[in-house]
Amino acid sequence: MAINFKEEQVRVEYVIGEDTVRESQTRELEVPGEKPNIERVLEVNTEVVNVDYTVEDGGVDILTTIEVGVMYVAAPTPDLDPEEYDDQPVHYFHDQIEIPNFVDIPEAEEDMSAYVDVDIIRASYSFDPDENRIVDVTVVLKKFVKVLDYRQITIISDVTGIRKELVEKELLRIENVIAEDTYSVVVEGILDVPANKPEIERILKVTGGLVENETATVTDGGVIVDGEFQAGIMYVALEDNQPVHFAEGTFDISEVVDLPGAEEGMTTYTNINVKRWDYTVRENDAGEAKVVEVRAVVEIFVKVLEPRQIMVVTGIDSDRVEVEEALLRVEEVIGENTVGETVTKELIVPTNKPNIEEGGILEASAQLEDVACEVEDGGVLITGNIKGGILYVAAPTPDLDPEEYDDQPVHYFHDERSFDNFVNIPEAEAGMSCYKDVIIKKVRATRTSSRTVDLVVTLSKFAKVTNFRQLTIVTDIVVVSPVVDQDECERPSRVIYVVQPGDTLYKIARRYRTTVDAIVEANDISNPDVLEIGQKLIIPRCIIDGPRG
Repeated sequence: MAINFKEEQVRVEYVIGEDTVRESQTRELEVPGEKPNIERVLEVNTEVVNVDYTVEDGGVDILTTIEVGVMYVAAPTPDLDPEEYDDQPVHYFHDQIEIPNFVDIPEAEEDMSAYVDVDIIRASYSFDPDENRIVDVTVVLKKFVKVLDYRQITIISDVTGIRKELVEKELLRIENVIAEDTYSVVVEGILDVPANKPEIERILKVTGGLVENETATVTDGGVIVDGEFQAGIMYVALEDNQPVHFAEGTFDISEVVDLPGAEEGMTTYTNINVKRWDYTVRENDAGEAKVVEVRAVVEIFVKVLEPRQIMVVTGIDSDRVEVEEALLRVEEVIGENTVGETVTKELIVPTNKPNIEEGGILEASAQLEDVACEVEDGGVLITGNIKGGILYVAAPTPDLDPEEYDDQPVHYFHDERSFDNFVNIPEAEAGMSCYKDVIIKKVRATRTSSRTVDLVVTLSKFAKVTNFRQLTIVTDIVVVSPVVDQDECERPSRVIYVVQPGDTLYKIARRYRTTVDAIVEANDISNPDVLEIGQKLIIPRCIIDGPRG
């Protein structure tokens, strides 16, 4: 029976190496020249807004950009008009800090690919009243780096003509990488200040991000990305009794990312990041400054994958064939899942803070810290902390000095709560690897009393379980000529071999268990690298079954 085999071409992410590093960095932020001095810091927020990386020989060079926002109570400033200070006790400024780092991956080479994930584990600040224009911000970062090499690999998936018990196979679950791309777009929307809110004098900050209804649909030749953004503005109002207000709204995003090779039914991984906010304040039909044109510079990363389960031949115990082998190092995809969770936590106003005025919550914020995942049998346990913050208007409090209340109607407090959630992935087993992507979709706060707030945070949790596989696979099979099994005296004096498509002198030599040099010498070949289909080669009896080369 003739020996035949089935081969397939797959493009896989070949794992070169990975590492996780942690580092703490402290940077000094200075109040911009046009801003008043700081009396007291209300809030410091940090967010990773950009991660640039380059794979180099021996590792990955990473530059992490972190946006830092500082909200503070202004101190009386001699150069500032007292009326302006009284009207606006709360100020805000922001800046970006860049943190470079090199992560050692010994086998990494230039032009390879990488997956880099940077998380802020914890952020803190310190403020010295004697240095009332300086805030020291400390961030603790966790950086996970994996270096990959996209490789087109030939896999032998089946062999016939050899007894089954002589062919070793293993099931391999891989993601065939079809295409990927990063696409930037400007998303625009209109935010109307509610009728019960005053006009805008000046915007302090714009916040927001993708909220819900995010979908990515693979079509022939591309991916359609849809979602809904929520934008919030904190602004200084044109009135005396409450200078700071907050308003929010939503607008849609719908973009098509072209990815040749994508087909309906394939899977996709999509990541949407807001790189920068911009805005323009204009008047409504009544002539009031209550309309904000919001623009978000958005970066969309899309990767299209084809999950496959392939039986791969890992060995053949037969002298009828010669095999080519290669070491395969890939992450076998066990499964993935995305779940939504709503976390509700009660926040209590600290004893040194005044009561919250009814309807006085200006802004609710939330940050994720120390998010981690661990694979257990049947799924992934995701844990972390939510740092919730409340900016509010203070209610008159009998125990509070009226002058202090008058000078500072806006207050801020925060608290931290842990969360955990189990994401079901049936075939997961303890000891496997996991990837997680936890996103805050929505933050809401409800005043339940003058001293308590229910903070409601909607989370989206993506978990993926992989299993690192390193195995030797068969990538090519050369059928040994029957003449090799004949006694030397029974063999023909020479064999005429006709070159077939895909042949090389090396393959032909293995077919007859001889050497390339012997065939070159017997046929007076000037260039061993050039063969023509249909070319006839002489294989003399004396070189058959000779030393291998």
